[in-house]
Amino acid sequence: MGLLDDLKKQAETVKSQQISQEAMREDMLRLVEDKMKLSFQYLHELFKQLAVLKPSNPVLFSVPGVVDLQNLSFGDTFIDSRKSRLGNTDVFDLIQCYLKWGVPENKVVLERDMPAPAQKVRDALVASGIKYAEEEIRNDRGSITKWKFSVESALTTDIAIRVDRDNGRLLVRARNLLRLGVDDFAVPAADVDEQVLEEFAKTLLGHPSSFGKYRTIAAR
Repeated sequence: MGLLDDLKKQAETVKSQQISQEAMREDMLRLVEDKMKLSFQYLHELFKQLAVLKPSNPVLFSVPGVVDLQNLSFGDTFIDSRKSRLGNTDVFDLIQCYLKWGVPENKVVLERDMPAPAQKVRDALVASGIKYAEEEIRNDRGSITKWKFSVESALTTDIAIRVDRDNGRLLVRARNLLRLGVDDFAVPAADVDEQVLEEFAKTLLGHPSSFGKYRTIAAR
């Protein structure tokens, strides 16, 4: 076999590898798109049922040493998606949704009579993202005698599901899901089916589930 024949054979091998890699990439893109579509449809239908059933959320959302919120009533849901153009097709980039829990008009009232404890409450509530109103109570001489915090018995669980096409994953970022704060999950697209989505739904409703195995970063 001459040099030219050898080079032709090597070139054919490279072309075959390139074709195989491209086919695998196209299969992965289709898989991720199918799973994003399935996720959107499942959550859209789930939220319609929740609007009728109006469950409460048993999760304890705690601001340590300040306030605990639990068994918050169902409020509202929202879901939307963002797409982009890939080739000749519109594909999912992002699914955004939220569940509102509790009644903002219901307040938990906290009182502190010293500046340092009041600042501790203030800092903790700001860090948690829980909405509140603050009132300074003054005596006849105009001096502050206590600080009154009216904390809303409500919060929002925010969910963002993004596409990781390069690695064939759905990346889920959730705020106020397992607890107050942010949790990240990475779910292989091949894993996403009705059963996994059901486990995710259980997590959204504060029920025991196996979805936590996909958690990647501790709450912040």
